[in-house]
Amino acid sequence: MRKLASILLVLGAAEGASAQDLGWTYKTTVYGWIPGVDTSVDTRFGNIEGDVSPSDALSSLDMAFMAVLSAQRDRWGLVGDLLYTDLSASQETPFALYGEGEVDVKLTALSGYALYRVTSGPRLQFDVGAGFRYFDVDVDVSLSPGLRPGASQSLGDSWTNALVAARLTVPLNESWFLTGFADWGGNGSGDETWQVYAGLGYAFDDRWSTQLGYRHMDIDRDFDGNDVSIALSGLALGVSYSF
Repeated sequence: MRKLASILLVLGAAEGASAQDLGWTYKTTVYGWIPGVDTSVDTRFGNIEGDVSPSDALSSLDMAFMAVLSAQRDRWGLVGDLLYTDLSASQETPFALYGEGEVDVKLTALSGYALYRVTSGPRLQFDVGAGFRYFDVDVDVSLSPGLRPGASQSLGDSWTNALVAARLTVPLNESWFLTGFADWGGNGSGDETWQVYAGLGYAFDDRWSTQLGYRHMDIDRDFDGNDVSIALSGLALGVSYSF
């Protein structure tokens, strides 16, 4: 994931000068995000739920990465969003035959959008558009021994959802601004994903800015007849560079 992100940033920087000659401007943002996670997994043992709050996520977090690359020319915008996280959650199982249940989720989500600015002005910029989100998800469920020996089950899938999206930016003054983003999509039959982001930003100059916000992503999917629900949410701190 780090290698892929580095390639994207280098390519963007290398093409920045020529892109600006054609009227394009770019912004890349890297976030620190420690999300809480709620999972519900339908397994052959029954339904297992896991819940980790954002305050407890650091102890269960193996790895996380989130970055956004956006481009704007007049009213048209392009956005790419990359998210990777590896989180685990455990709790007492509802099954008398086993002890504790643990759910480990490895999730990669790559989103892309084409946006059109329907409102453009000094007080408000509002964009709408469409895109996609590619998922690669592995869910490992393990049950500690109880009356019966321990057991485990692994589920995994890769798929792509079509999305509709909206983005909002509200300048408060020369330095401070509010920003928001939302999308929704799915393929029907219980396959659905949506997310929202809202943040407060501060621009140090024309190139550097920072944002503090809250992001929530929800995923529902059938993994070979097993219903899986994953919800990620928490505060995100980002640093942006425009070129």
